Amino acid sequence: ADEQVSLQEPVVGFIGGSAVLPCSSKEPLHTIQDINQVRWRINNSQNVYEIIKGKVSVEGQDPEYRNRAESFPEEYLRGNFSIKLNNLQHTDAGKYQCYIIEESVLWSVQLLIEERPERQLPNEGTKPKPEMIVMFISILCIGIIFSLVNSATAYF
Repeated sequence: ADEQVSLQEPVVGFIGGSAVLPCSSKEPLHTIQDINQVRWRINNSQNVYEIIKGKVSVEGQDPEYRNRAESFPEEYLRGNFSIKLNNLQHTDAGKYQCYIIEESVLWSVQLLIEERPERQLPNEGTKPKPEMIVMFISILCIGIIFSLVNSATAYF
């Protein structure tokens, strides 16, 4: 009988961003060899990530996740088999399952993908700020006044 751990809160990621999907064993491990197999799948089908005998196995990995999924090897002994998905796409949304074969524990987590909020658009920084415009105009005015004053004094 598999033990199911379903996370109530979905993980939310933004297009182009990254998200961490949590998964951990009940017991901390003694050696890296204790990890026979940890398997991450999405929607019960595609193979997202696999850890076999403490090493990442990309053999059966779905090409869609190649070079985009990573784990935290230094955390394995603490029983942490969470993965991080980078450069998120709309197609990454779905139900992820992490199966820790030793313990027959199945973690499920829902990943939601959203567009970045409007106000965080990168081109925001290229527009001149109002203060800068005011400053520029005042410097311009002072410059004009000075040149007027100078040309006026030149006549006397």
